[in-house]
Amino acid sequence: MNHFFPTAGAVIVLATTCVACDKVKPPQPQLQQPPATSGQVNPQGEREAFSQTAQKDLDDLRKVVAGLRTRAETANLQSRVQLGEEVEKLEAELGEAQQRLMELKSASAESWGQLRESFGKSLGKLKDRIGSFPKNAG
Repeated sequence: MNHFFPTAGAVIVLATTCVACDKVKPPQPQLQQPPATSGQVNPQGEREAFSQTAQKDLDDLRKVVAGLRTRAETANLQSRVQLGEEVEKLEAELGEAQQRLMELKSASAESWGQLRESFGKSLGKLKDRIGSFPKNAG
């Protein structure tokens, strides 16, 4: 019994220390904070990203229109003329959209937003017209 209290005390102190160590967390590494911005997106980066996306969209639409031209050329004689005219209109609109994109790329900061909106509308109309191309062509 003489050794019981000192041994029990040592066990209690050791247990308390172990429990307390579980609650202590090692210091976490500090992550580098991004540079503070004034709430604006990098306008040049936004313009470049938009231009690249728009050019990819136009390239994809150009491929679709080329496929529609092929379908129109292989259509029966009766619908070949009508479908050919529709494809020519689509190609003209595609050329206008490409021209608007070129204007957009060289636009001033003041006019860029307005030209972007105009380009977006014309691209939307072109996509709608391509989507409404007769499905039974060919």
